Amino acid sequence: SAITLFFLVYSRGEISEETKRHETIHFQQYLETFVIGFLLVYLFDYLYAAFIKKKGFSRDSYLAIRFEQEAWTQDKDVDYLRNRKRFSWLNYPLGGE
Repeated sequence: SAITLFFLVYSRGEISEETKRHETIHFQQYLETFVIGFLLVYLFDYLYAAFIKKKGFSRDSYLAIRFEQEAWTQDKDVDYLRNRKRFSWLNYPLGGE
């Protein structure tokens, strides 16, 4: 229901606190990777999952993106952004589980 593009968040209507945290995690990832790095890693991770892990062009490939793994697993934690260490997305496995 929402997407972060560069430094803007687009949403269909009002977004929940959980979605705000999810998109704020992406914003932090954009900052860490100087925007262009985010786009390159995002695409690389998706294609890696699709082809190497044989997940195809599917939701599974999307969920295998390390940026998404971090955002989806941490968006319920109200303290996560306050305690998050830089480059935390690197702790998630390439290609997902």
